[in-house]
Amino acid sequence: MVKINIKHFSDWYFENKSALLKRAEAWKKQNMQLAKEFLKEWPLDRIKTMELDEYVIGRGPANKSLCYEIEAGKYRDLHLGIRGGSANKFGIYWNKEKQVYCNKRNQPIPASELEAEFTKLKADLIAILEAGIKKDFDSAEFSSKNSFFTRPAIITKLLCAYSAENTYVGINMNLDNDKIWKKLYTPQKEGWVYHQNHGLTVMMERFPELDGYHLSVILWDYHEYVLKENNNRKISGYCEQLLASKNIILHGAPGTGKTYLAKNIAAELISNGKVNNINNLTETQRRQLGFVQFHPSYDYTDFVEGLRPASTIGGVVSFELKSGSFKRFVEQALNDLDSTYVFIIDEINRSEIARVFGELFFSIDPEYRGHKDGVYTQYANLHADPTEKFYVPENVYIIGTMNDIDRSVDTFDFAMRRRFTFLEITAQTSAENMLANDTIKEILSHLNTAIIAPEVGLTKDYQIGASYFLKLDIGEETLEHLWETKLCPLLNDYFRGDHKASEKLAFLGRAYFAGVDE
Repeated sequence: MVKINIKHFSDWYFENKSALLKRAEAWKKQNMQLAKEFLKEWPLDRIKTMELDEYVIGRGPANKSLCYEIEAGKYRDLHLGIRGGSANKFGIYWNKEKQVYCNKRNQPIPASELEAEFTKLKADLIAILEAGIKKDFDSAEFSSKNSFFTRPAIITKLLCAYSAENTYVGINMNLDNDKIWKKLYTPQKEGWVYHQNHGLTVMMERFPELDGYHLSVILWDYHEYVLKENNNRKISGYCEQLLASKNIILHGAPGTGKTYLAKNIAAELISNGKVNNINNLTETQRRQLGFVQFHPSYDYTDFVEGLRPASTIGGVVSFELKSGSFKRFVEQALNDLDSTYVFIIDEINRSEIARVFGELFFSIDPEYRGHKDGVYTQYANLHADPTEKFYVPENVYIIGTMNDIDRSVDTFDFAMRRRFTFLEITAQTSAENMLANDTIKEILSHLNTAIIAPEVGLTKDYQIGASYFLKLDIGEETLEHLWETKLCPLLNDYFRGDHKASEKLAFLGRAYFAGVDE
């Protein structure tokens, strides 16, 4: 793993200084103009006197409210983006479907309480902004007393706009804090990520050519670089396992990114470590990757070989012996022994393994790879040379994926278990590998903790993987839409036939939406 500290950042910065400054300068020019226009249109005094509909999101683009403009409108790219999550992160929003104002818990606000609730919300916003502008991190506003304290993306964006230059950088340090920012600058007890953001900005004065605008871009580029490097090294660890055992199976809960990870592992192995994304493989290298997805009707004739119908010129139907997907792949690898070949079997546990592999249990065994004496296939008597035997060469590696919810590793064919190394990809691991937003990770964690709670009674095999949350993480989906269209239907299937299904689903819904304003 990359050892993250100021020295590492400094070395990385000076090594890439020219390109980094060029990109940062272009971004600064664009943002300085946006900042000038924002302060003219939304001076702090306007925040203090704005009406409810000047604030709330949900009324549409024509309304040009503060929340709409800074999230999706004219100022969406000012300092930092805040898209993602739910509209309830703003404290009050207009629900178009229900035609009512709702609070941060997605509950309709009674008309009699609306003015008082907005007045309190506006007072909190002004108070935390004024404390941040003064850098008064000991203030009670930088605590849970203030309803905006746990909304660092929104507040950091506005503090960058209203504060003096070089006070803050345009980065929500609640994203990957433990992974990166905390290692560059230890957060102070008071002021949480706001104090940390300011402290890191001040510490960067050792690079006098960089101002707050530059730092916003360069620190984020560093964030992306470190995450990519560390992810590459994680993939390299899986590659080492595959090289050692020849056959691995990635198993875990649904949506933990097993297939995606399998392809990345294959890409790194095939390219000898040069890339870890199959899209970056050359055309020649892509032919070294095989992929098949098992299903209940998949059998030996599909995988190894079997008789297939063929018609002659006279229209007479006959049967010919045809190689299956794996045998064709192995034949290709045998003609290119200097290259690495990887065969991915997605959903490997969805078919009858013994019926699919047959005598290949012997051939894929790591101890018998490359043994030319091999095995006779079931159709050997139909070969041009009936004495021909089949074997798997040393340059062929197999990666399987399976959902534990479909069939656990414990019930997997024992002969197959002995020939594969099983690597569990947990829901938590998938969150660390695939998500950037710490708040989204927390929401996923809340839901998965609830799934295995006594009130629900499911096992970790039923936990939810991070792939369900990818669009939410990058702001292309709302919490409500994800819940209604993907998570709730999936969880409903879990409880089919359970007379307490509605109670359990309600319990999980509360866990999912708990802390969405964090």
